[in-house]
Amino acid sequence: MVINRFNDRIEILSSEDFNLQQTLTSGQVFSYSEIDGGYLVVSRDYYAKILEQKDKTVIYSENLDYFFDYFDLGTDYSLIKKKLCKMYFGFEKFFKNGNGIRLLRQDPYQTIISFIVSQNNNIKRIHGILDKIQKKYGKRLSDGIFGFPDLQELSKVSAEEFKNLGCGYRSEYLVQVLKDLKKQEYNIDFLRKLSTKSLREMLVKLYGVGPKVADCILLFGFYRIDAFPVDTWIKKAYYLFDSKPRNVSQISDFLESIFKDLSGYAQMYIFNYMISQ
Repeated sequence: MVINRFNDRIEILSSEDFNLQQTLTSGQVFSYSEIDGGYLVVSRDYYAKILEQKDKTVIYSENLDYFFDYFDLGTDYSLIKKKLCKMYFGFEKFFKNGNGIRLLRQDPYQTIISFIVSQNNNIKRIHGILDKIQKKYGKRLSDGIFGFPDLQELSKVSAEEFKNLGCGYRSEYLVQVLKDLKKQEYNIDFLRKLSTKSLREMLVKLYGVGPKVADCILLFGFYRIDAFPVDTWIKKAYYLFDSKPRNVSQISDFLESIFKDLSGYAQMYIFNYMISQ
């Protein structure tokens, strides 16, 4: 993949290892919107306008270093895909309709809030709720563009206010989780230093966070690529690998035993394959 960096933009020449639409619509992120010719992505107090042109994708932002990391542009996905194919014969089929997906390096705090909102919710409503939260409590970044509100700001919001934004029963979860996240043991810098196992144990202690949401936060918020979130689609996909009945935890352990430290990448491709059938 050829990447050219300039003062005001990053240009990614057409490559099968980067597809913006596939990446943003793969279920790992919700704070983005379509604009003319591309997408607008908001992460923390940063935003990027990404335009898709005939022979390249162009990222415009005042925070190019941040979005270089955000889109994981320093990682060789062609090598990852080759390794996955060696780990499991026939894995190539899972690249169908998702060969250009990349695992985003998202902000952990924003990811925790986003995936609590996502529980038992559809994509359109998740986008809508998070958009309302950003517009009401986030910092204005540009005309019509608002950042994701920080912990200090969002922890002031009551359950009733969250309900008015459409969060429903998740409102109580959000209030309690935001309270917990202000505790020293949930300092993001501290959490980053924990092993994946210890971090998972900390996440499931958060009110309303079960194993599946915890694993999504591990993978999409902390870039723990040894995690393998299991949802309804992955439970169905499991039977492409084995016929023995297993519960969710056992399915996750089984698939992690196959893909090891590339489990997160494997999950991303398998999930996309299942939802695109």
